[in-house]
Amino acid sequence: MKKILAFSGSNHSQSIHNTLIHALAAQVTQSAVTVLDLRDYELPMYGLDREAEGIPANVMKLKAMMHAHDALIIASPEHNGAMPAFLKNVIDWLSRVAEPGETYFGASKKPVLLASTSSGENGGATNLKHMAALMPWWGGDVKATFSLGNYPEKFREGAFDAKTQAALADLIAAFEQAISPEQENQSWQ
Repeated sequence: MKKILAFSGSNHSQSIHNTLIHALAAQVTQSAVTVLDLRDYELPMYGLDREAEGIPANVMKLKAMMHAHDALIIASPEHNGAMPAFLKNVIDWLSRVAEPGETYFGASKKPVLLASTSSGENGGATNLKHMAALMPWWGGDVKATFSLGNYPEKFREGAFDAKTQAALADLIAAFEQAISPEQENQSWQ
């Protein structure tokens, strides 16, 4: 059974991305999924001076978690067309502890599903495009991106509407199929 690590790139306690990541994780049926709250791993802003003081213990904990899972689901907000500084800071720290021959996320070409949502029609698609372009450099193999626009219209009374739920279920089913052992050497779009 594959192990999936799912997390939001937002540091806001009421983030719609936290809701999205939990909804995506709830659709996983063929793999073991762990939902990680990055806010539980507080990190100082990366800088060479700060690194010279030593690598924070939370960086090593995050590295171990990334390496222990076979695939990643990341729900990232879009801040001014890019990923939030909070998520970029985590990636910056992970880049500093990667050993020779390994990537930021552990195994080379780790399968990744990138998702975003927003109250606008774009649904964070601009950031997903940038993250998808950078992901191979970080060690990720983007299997799919999912942009959900008009969040307030699709999430009401504590749940996504039926059409969105079905789309999330289809997305996760395809992602799990893409990371299954018999599919590892095939590509999926």
